[in-house]
Amino acid sequence: MDRFTGFYNANLKPYISDHSEIYLTGAATIIVTAILWRNHRLKASKKSQQPRKKSLRTSSKKPIAMTPKKRIDNVHLRFIEEYKQDLLKLLENYNPSDNDHVYQRNYYNEMLLKLLIELDSVDLSQMTGDERLTLKQYRKTVIKEIQTHLKLLDKLA
Repeated sequence: MDRFTGFYNANLKPYISDHSEIYLTGAATIIVTAILWRNHRLKASKKSQQPRKKSLRTSSKKPIAMTPKKRIDNVHLRFIEEYKQDLLKLLENYNPSDNDHVYQRNYYNEMLLKLLIELDSVDLSQMTGDERLTLKQYRKTVIKEIQTHLKLLDKLA
């Protein structure tokens, strides 16, 4: 390093202006940054070219279809846990001039209709006997409960 400093002071410094050290430092910084950036990009591209290991969880397993009873239970549980309590609060405190209340009324109306459509898609045609009658009655009860709340929402409008 002393040889370089001596060479610089003896041969180059007289030809370069007073601020040249700043320029040389900046140029050296840019060169070093460019070299480091290039090396980083090369390492990143090599990593992306390596074959990825397969995850332990493979998607070859098919989801298990829910039974009609579980589907009806699922819809009923979602109605009770996600919508019923807040819907009842809205019914108690509804103010038609409040835009937030109007939005909530429309939201619950839409969500309950989606639940009814989901119940309509439950296929009981392949079942026979008492089980079919029991599930049909259960589905009918859940539909009536949701429809009752829909009618209460409609009265708000």
